[in-house]
Amino acid sequence: MSNTPTLMNPSFDPEAIKILASAFDEAWGTVQRSGGTFSRPAYASTIREVLAKRIIEMAQHGQSDAHSLSNDAVQYLASNYKD
Repeated sequence: MSNTPTLMNPSFDPEAIKILASAFDEAWGTVQRSGGTFSRPAYASTIREVLAKRIIEMAQHGQSDAHSLSNDAVQYLASNYKD
């Protein structure tokens, strides 16, 4: 079972939610594999929230590719938060 945050935004249909969940899982997996500070349990909740919010924001702006959403979220994290 995935640890994906629940997305209850009514503007996303079930297929879009699957894409968002996939993007989130991919982004979080990237953070975990990095072994950096953000992958530590003390930061997990906050970093997962940052990733989820960024993915949702970009999806609301029309991005619909899970891989692109994931890459963008990881890049956003790397650019805006010091590891």
